[in-house]
Amino acid sequence: MKTRIRAVAGAGAILLIVGIIMASAHPEWMPSPESAGLINRLLRKGWSLIDLYANLLLILSFLILLFACFPRRFSAAAGFIVKYRWPAAAVLFACCVLLRLHGSSMAMYDSIFPTHSDEAAAEQYYIWGQIRNYRTDEYGVSMPAYFSQSYNDYRMQSTRMSLSPTNMVLDYYAPVRDITAIGKPFTWGYLLFGNEVGVSWYWCGMTILMFLISFEMFMILTRGCKAVSAAGMLLVGLSPAVQWWFLPHIPIVYLYAMDLFVIGYYFFTARSAWMKWLTVLTAVIAGTGFVLSFFPSCQVTAGLAAAALLAACLVRDRDRITFKAKDWYRIGIVVVIAGGILGRFLLLWKDDLHMLLSTVYPGARMETGGGSRLSDLFTDLRTLFLPYHDSNILNNCEMATWIHLAPAFCLLFPQIYLSLRKKKDRNRLVGAILFLSLLVEIDYMCFGFSETMARLTLFRYANRMKLTYGWTAVLFTVWSADVIWKTPGILKKWEIIAVPAIYGIIYCSFIDESLLQYLPRIILLAEILLFVLLLFAILCKQKIFSICLTTLILCGAGLTVNPLSRGISPITNHPVSEFISSKALEEPDGLWLPVGTPFFVNNFLLANGARVIGATNFYMDTERWKLLDPNGVYADSYNRYSNQIIYFTEEETSVELEWADSIRIMLNPDDLYRLGIRYIFTPIGPDEMAEWGIRAAQVFTQDSYYIYQLDGQ
Repeated sequence: MKTRIRAVAGAGAILLIVGIIMASAHPEWMPSPESAGLINRLLRKGWSLIDLYANLLLILSFLILLFACFPRRFSAAAGFIVKYRWPAAAVLFACCVLLRLHGSSMAMYDSIFPTHSDEAAAEQYYIWGQIRNYRTDEYGVSMPAYFSQSYNDYRMQSTRMSLSPTNMVLDYYAPVRDITAIGKPFTWGYLLFGNEVGVSWYWCGMTILMFLISFEMFMILTRGCKAVSAAGMLLVGLSPAVQWWFLPHIPIVYLYAMDLFVIGYYFFTARSAWMKWLTVLTAVIAGTGFVLSFFPSCQVTAGLAAAALLAACLVRDRDRITFKAKDWYRIGIVVVIAGGILGRFLLLWKDDLHMLLSTVYPGARMETGGGSRLSDLFTDLRTLFLPYHDSNILNNCEMATWIHLAPAFCLLFPQIYLSLRKKKDRNRLVGAILFLSLLVEIDYMCFGFSETMARLTLFRYANRMKLTYGWTAVLFTVWSADVIWKTPGILKKWEIIAVPAIYGIIYCSFIDESLLQYLPRIILLAEILLFVLLLFAILCKQKIFSICLTTLILCGAGLTVNPLSRGISPITNHPVSEFISSKALEEPDGLWLPVGTPFFVNNFLLANGARVIGATNFYMDTERWKLLDPNGVYADSYNRYSNQIIYFTEEETSVELEWADSIRIMLNPDDLYRLGIRYIFTPIGPDEMAEWGIRAAQVFTQDSYYIYQLDGQ
């Protein structure tokens, strides 16, 4: 009876909190005209966001009430799902792929090219959600590169985006028909079934595995607590940091790190031979994939944290270890196969890897940390509203953080540790590793390392330590909550009140002009109250309420980030797409030059098969720059990962660095013929083209874009 009452009270409290927050967002409460537009912007999203969240709220409330009325049946159903989670996930994955579902924001191309070849197909594409123009790394860089591989027969090297061959294994997880594909299971859909299935396979496979693997990790950390592990799974899978950065490279690093942790733990504790061999197989896949992720910004720190945590969990659970002498052979198999794949790649393509590591950015980057503020250790208060607020202040992806309560639990950790020590509970070792990992990450973020220390630890590449800190903070938050709920007598009554109060006061001190430009003060205070209430509920051991409130927060902040769509209509369902694709098949070596277009439009040509000079380069296109800049005058500008924008100029060809990953190329039209350009894609009209003295015939036009074929080729 008490459980039912608490559950119902929890549901009511959740509804009340959301009501307060939404009511406080009413225009009459807004202190400024800029803030007054927030609720209107929210409502303009229509069903895709606000109604979706409202329905999620109703569903969640219904489930809570269902649990309150039928706790045993509800628990039995949940237990059944947990028991058969892997077969259920396989069925769900198959259904999603058959329906061609994904969360890409490629629909941005429909706003650029509104004319469709098949209007019915275009209408069937959209299901719900909001496309995100900030996700250019996803829809405007990686997706086109992956699509271009179908025109390259998925070979290791491609000249679709350059004159010089580009190694596609180094191209952030691009599909390649090579033995290295063993480590990239999310690209198998591209290799087996083509682009449309490949997109869905990638998105759905990675999404489902993110939830499953994080659940397994928290089951290990909490020693089998299913409810807490489910909450932790949501904290990872629906984290704004994961959802806003979902493709191509950042979340996959954390997925592989968690996967290796889970595989390592089960290898040493599994009692059946089949489980041992399963871990060997998956270790080859995950180990190879982790190394070939090629994103050291998060790779180094996530790998070190996962390895340290694995060691701590094995020491804690050493009574469960079943390692025998013959298991060394299994380890040897993993080392030989994974090492052979990676060694072969290194031997055959070491020059390409050297090219990547020799770039000014990111290869030669030297990060020493420092410069972070105390507020960076907390969940950014803008995070919860990122799906509903189109900001001109910063990139939403850059603002997205993990949702956690780590600073509060860091204050409590000495007491938690001592309590576990008195009980001789080895779980304190796991907490100690997480706590020490956080301290190292905080030290690097706030104070910085010397160059020597940064080189020795490989932190020289860690320009995104804030993301790894947030991930570690989530692990620490879940572990701390689980320990407090399981261990009686850790906290005194006054501490249960004082710690959330102190946490809230510190949080309030972070409200400054930058936050107030984004959200009104009353919304920020309501968010802080929400986090304080969550912390208070955890310390009061209100498990059901805490988990439900966490779920509600994550549904609003993470689930509504990416759209739900089907198919690849925005890239292929346009007359211009069909024209580019047909020409690419007729003249596979014909060079295309986009002029006066943003880099993601340049890459749109790439996605439809064109061989594009001006697409995103992952490292320097040596042959092109030998022609355009034989003396290397602008090498520091183009010897890097570079999104490119090209304009004509009457002066000599030059290159300007706009951002660390973006360059502007001022191209003299005379160099068109030196490069051997066949087609020009541009918004420049025929009259202006003639003024530039370019001998070209217009062969296609759509939506204010023109395609010209150069004479004399």
